[in-house]
This record gives sequence, structure tokens and C-alpha cells, in this order.
Amino acid sequence: MAKEPVTAEAISRAIIQRITTGQYAPGERLLSVRKLAEEIGSNRNTVNKAYQMLCDLGMIETNQVGRKGYTVKSVGLAGYKTKSELLDYFSHHSVEMVWQGMAAGLTSAEMFDQLQNAVNEVFGHSKLDLIFFECNDYDTQEMGKRLNEVLKMPVDYRNLPDFYKNPPALITKYDLIITTYHHLAEINTTIDQLGFPPSKVVGIDTRLTADSMLKIARFPHTKIGVVCTNQNTAHMIKHILYGYHPEWEIEALMVEDNHEAILSLSQTSDHIIVTHTSAEEFTALTGRQPDVLVNFQIDEQSIAFLHQRIHQIRMAKVRSLQPQPS
Repeated sequence: MAKEPVTAEAISRAIIQRITTGQYAPGERLLSVRKLAEEIGSNRNTVNKAYQMLCDLGMIETNQVGRKGYTVKSVGLAGYKTKSELLDYFSHHSVEMVWQGMAAGLTSAEMFDQLQNAVNEVFGHSKLDLIFFECNDYDTQEMGKRLNEVLKMPVDYRNLPDFYKNPPALITKYDLIITTYHHLAEINTTIDQLGFPPSKVVGIDTRLTADSMLKIARFPHTKIGVVCTNQNTAHMIKHILYGYHPEWEIEALMVEDNHEAILSLSQTSDHIIVTHTSAEEFTALTGRQPDVLVNFQIDEQSIAFLHQRIHQIRMAKVRSLQPQPS
């Protein structure tokens, strides 16, 4: 039986796989069109077409110096022009593959099973275990759920005290530990003392939600009281408010501070801003309902950085699974 010719699409997919798994490093010179054609038993036009497809995707580039040829431009998704262009590329070639499968007599169920198996194989090798820590129930659950949504992958989430029950076991189990900037230093210190690399943990920035900021911006008076359970949170809220209203008089207290001071703040402030974790105790102590019960959201730049960090860890894990040359 005659050997089926190698297509440009098959060649480009093979090269993409080698780039994303680190077998081809950034800056590495690829085989010449002639040599690669000889090795795989294809013709030069087909290889040249495959190289041009990869150039269009931004995966490789023509050599700027020395003899002509192609060089790996970057590793992984960062090499593509945009995510939408990458999706367009996969969509186009997926349709081609489906047409070929149908022409060969495969059913839609058989093709779907093969595609699902391929996805499971690749992502199964690069499965990551992530966990998020925050210091209180409300923010742990709200931000933990949000991370699951934006990262589109499972993220465990627990209160910070759980981290200290058995740090070595937890650090070993998870590929990445996520926390807010408020707690990054203390977790980093523990990780360093135990001899684990600092790359095991990443911090995310949080901001007041737009709804909370809008309510605060409508305050008609300028004497503001802030009640929190965490000093870093209080500093952050004060800093944000002063940025918009430097003329405001703002005092912040921890809910566990002197009860007389909390009561005085309630009586002398025009408006009271309270976090969820301190609201119940504040109202029970003062009998006053806060003007704004603030909510927090994860900063978009932190989400983008998390995606980048997860991709780096995933690629490193895939590379570690590749067979090493003898």
C-alpha cells in the first residue's frame, strides 16, 4: 500500500507540539526546508507551506542573520499573535479534519471521541493542583469561587489557618498556592523556612468593587469611619479613599480594638464603612448599621498574571514528562 503523503498541517502541528513542550527552545534554528523534507519523506513545497503557516501564527520567524531558514520565536501561547487568531487557526483545521474523517467513513461520535481523547491526554499530563487562602470565610469563598470561574479550572480554597496545620504536606501536594497580597509575606516566610522555592506561591491584588466605590462616592459628608478585621485591609481602603478625596477625614479601627474607641467612632463619623467580617460585631456593639458594607474583587492584572504563571508551570510539568535522550 502506498504511503500517505505528509500534509503541511501535520508538519505544523508536530512542530507546535515540540515548541510548546520545550523540545524546541526559543531562538533555536529549525531544520532547513530541504533537510526536513528529506527526513520525513515529504516534498519541499509542503514543508515550506508548514513553515509559512507557523510564521503566520507567530511561532517561528525567518532568520535575521546568517544563512536563510527559520528560528523558533517563542514558547507556548505567548508566541501567538492573539488568542482569537489561535482559535481561528484551530477552528479552521478542526473543520478540515472533520471533513477528512467523514470522507473516510468515520461517524461524528467516533471523531468526537478521538478529539476528546486527545484533549484529555494533553491536559491530563499537565493537570495542576491549585489552592487559594484568605483569612476569613466570606472572602475565601467569594474569591475562591471567582478564581474557579476566571481560570476555568478547579481551585481549592480554604481559610488561612488551614495552611499552618501541616505546611510541608500542603506545599508538596499543590503546584501553586494563591493568596492575597495581605498574606503573601507570611506564607512566603513559611515556605522559605521549610526550604521550598518561592515560586510555589503567588499573590493577587484585590480592589473594592465598582458597586462599593459608587456607594462611597455618593457620601455627602467628609468624616469617615472604617472598621475592619485586618490592618492591611484598613490601610488599603484608606489609601484608595484618600486618592479620590484627600480632603476627607478618615479614621480606621480594627473591630477587636478597644470597644470604647469603636463606639466613639460610630458616634462621631458621618459615614461608616465596614467589611463583611466585622459587620456583625460592629452592629452588635454600636447598634448602628454601616453605610457601606464593602465587597472586594480580584484585580484584572492579577488574573492575567495568574494565567501566565499557570501556563509556565504547566509547560514545565509537560517537559518533565518528556523522555530524556540517552
